Amino acid sequence: MNVSRFFKVDFDEQSRQLTITIDKEDDKYNSFGPALVMALAELLEHYEQNREIRALILTAAGRKVFSTGADIHGQFPHLDSSAARDFSALGQRVFTMLEDAPYITLAAINGFALGGGLEISLACNFRVASTNARLGLPEINLGVMPGWGGTQRLQRVIGQERALRMILSGEPISAKTALEWGLVSAVFEPDELMDGARKFLSAFEGKSGDALRIAKRAVVQGGRLPLLDALRLESEIFGLLWNSPDRDEGVKAFLEKRKPKFTT
Repeated sequence: MNVSRFFKVDFDEQSRQLTITIDKEDDKYNSFGPALVMALAELLEHYEQNREIRALILTAAGRKVFSTGADIHGQFPHLDSSAARDFSALGQRVFTMLEDAPYITLAAINGFALGGGLEISLACNFRVASTNARLGLPEINLGVMPGWGGTQRLQRVIGQERALRMILSGEPISAKTALEWGLVSAVFEPDELMDGARKFLSAFEGKSGDALRIAKRAVVQGGRLPLLDALRLESEIFGLLWNSPDRDEGVKAFLEKRKPKFTT
């Protein structure tokens, strides 16, 4: 698949940050159809085993629209019930790939992030936004509901009451409100968004790659389990991490009162 129809991809070797920019040809709204979702799956599969990557920034071209979600002008309104269910399942599967990626993921939201545009950002570990961002799940206004994880991930981020308010009213919130509610971690002026996103990610530089990957797995996968099962998962992968050469270096550096030189 020609992913360049939908995305621009850049990797910075110094920061080890991969940037995926939604830039859909001939569509200023960066709307989501099956082809775009499958192209994203192809990208994520391609980079899944690349251990050089420490973080992924998902953003969009321009300053007015991140994404308005499903393509209402395309085939979306004409799906039957079975096809609608399959389209929902496809988006959920691919967005979960983003959530489970073996590196930190951050959505840098510029402008409107509505419907699937907000849902894909919810699948990222962190979100930052520009001051002109508007975030919402307006599906209720079409007589439907979010189907790409929005009903579940949003309440886990901002709580059930606020999630219900957004989903049942369909009204978007400002970047300021999103920051107050914990939906985004930081807000920047539009022309400072990408620099702000990179600065946000700098807090994770210099850490062990193995430790970052496995600690993320414990949090993300454990968050889907009952507590006792999650604790067993934590113990299991804690033991796996113990064999990492970075663990030896980290302890040795601490005892020698110096900064560690991790190899992963």
